[in-house]
Amino acid sequence: MTMTAEPKSTLDETKRTRTRKSQPDVLPTPSRAGIAAKNLGLRLIVPAVVLLAWWYTTSNDMVSPLIVPAPGDVLDALDSYLLSGTWNEDILSSARGTLWSFAIGLVLGVVGGSIMAFIASVKTAVYPYILAFQAFPKIAVAPLFVVWLGYGDAPKIIIGTSLAFFPVISATMAGLLDVDPDEHNLMRSIGASKRQELRHLRLPRAMSYVFPALDIAVVGALLGVITAEIVGTEYGLGRVITERAAYGDSAAVYAVLIILAVAGAILHLAVSILHRVMPRSIVPK
Repeated sequence: MTMTAEPKSTLDETKRTRTRKSQPDVLPTPSRAGIAAKNLGLRLIVPAVVLLAWWYTTSNDMVSPLIVPAPGDVLDALDSYLLSGTWNEDILSSARGTLWSFAIGLVLGVVGGSIMAFIASVKTAVYPYILAFQAFPKIAVAPLFVVWLGYGDAPKIIIGTSLAFFPVISATMAGLLDVDPDEHNLMRSIGASKRQELRHLRLPRAMSYVFPALDIAVVGALLGVITAEIVGTEYGLGRVITERAAYGDSAAVYAVLIILAVAGAILHLAVSILHRVMPRSIVPK
């Protein structure tokens, strides 16, 4: 029987086809600009839907303007009060109280969490009372601080600190105590000192807990300050909310709420930037 050889071109084409089938398709890696644009688009969906529903509801008189003012009225309020500088002192007062509350809460939370993580007796004696204080409604205890300390910054800094303090101290304790036994045994086997174990093992683990808690802490500080200002203060956006609501100026109240939403987004961005610039040896990315 005579065998007929296949043409060389056919064999080469068959080899190329098999090679293409054996190699999986590799999807192109999206660029950072593309990812950023996609994330921005996703984040704009919710505000766009809310704004559209807001405009449709008010333009068709489906709800009273005293309850939900028109978007145009809120923009007019921002122009009248914010851009004209009427609320400058109130914004600065709220911002100052928030930053002080966050800073004090952060320091107390990290120091207190570290002490209670390594000294069990202190945790047993103190931590239940911290939990009990957190159970108090801050709107109920704020008037007491106003009566005791007056209408300055002190009451709102105390309330803001109490809300910023708890998530940080809880995260610090959890991070310092959550150590893998194998990693701990490895540090001991290579003769690492207590300081080296803290620096290279426990601190990075604790920071991976603390930084997510900072988002909660910084917003809590803002909410605590606004709560104290609503109860009573000389300056602050909480005071503006109370004053404008008493006059039935819903548009101004909504304008303040928008300012607070923007402030919260800025604080979250600041925490994210801090997380990115911290060394990888301290804060795992």
